[in-house]
Amino acid sequence: MRLINKPSEPVGKVLSEGEHRCVALAAFLAELSTIDAQSAIVFDDPVSSLDHLHRDRVAARLAEAGATRQVIVFTHDMAFLLLLDEACRATKDREATPVAYRLISRGTDNSGFCHQDPQASVMPLDKVVDGMKAHLANLKIHHERGDQAKWLREVTSFQDQLRTCWERAVEEVVGPVIRRLSRKIDTTGLIKLTILTDTDCATMREAFGRCSALLHSQPGKINPRLPSASVIECEISALANWIDDIRARQEKVA
Repeated sequence: MRLINKPSEPVGKVLSEGEHRCVALAAFLAELSTIDAQSAIVFDDPVSSLDHLHRDRVAARLAEAGATRQVIVFTHDMAFLLLLDEACRATKDREATPVAYRLISRGTDNSGFCHQDPQASVMPLDKVVDGMKAHLANLKIHHERGDQAKWLREVTSFQDQLRTCWERAVEEVVGPVIRRLSRKIDTTGLIKLTILTDTDCATMREAFGRCSALLHSQPGKINPRLPSASVIECEISALANWIDDIRARQEKVA
């Protein structure tokens, strides 16, 4: 590599860390396009120090490479993970690039635990809701046995998950136009927002309020009665039904 206007100057003394990484990635991917082998390629946090423009382009290029070879990307950057996920979706010009997630976590004493799904914050919303249903089925025994301490802990967890899922459901509604951590605005998806009604908004806000109030005691109550497993189940169903209804109507107008 040489600089055109000053070929005698070492490149490393001129380029920033991000520019260095851009040049290295560009050189590697350019070389990759000239060979016939379809072996797997592995990247470890490939967009460190890159600005948003280059991060978008790297995500798009890796999604393109993933259509013909296995591409493994190690990253702790959730924003880049979402960019990759978006880049791998189907478009009018190409089919979707298959994606598989693996989450590596650590425990109290050991590390290297491998999970099939990503963090809930980036997992598809349907899978999060299904996971909540399965989790409730396994843990409602604490309520049935009257184990208030354990059930309180689980209710608190479900409260947080439900609130987060409602926020993500709202995000999904506006997703055809603008997505979280994305700077792009897709004006072609604007028609999908026309299906929203006052009832949709009221249903969402009421359910969000109920989730927020699951542990809130009424004035004068020191030990409020905890919601039963059936109440939690109803709240999960309300969320799932709202999402399905919105999606169905958006697909019709699309």
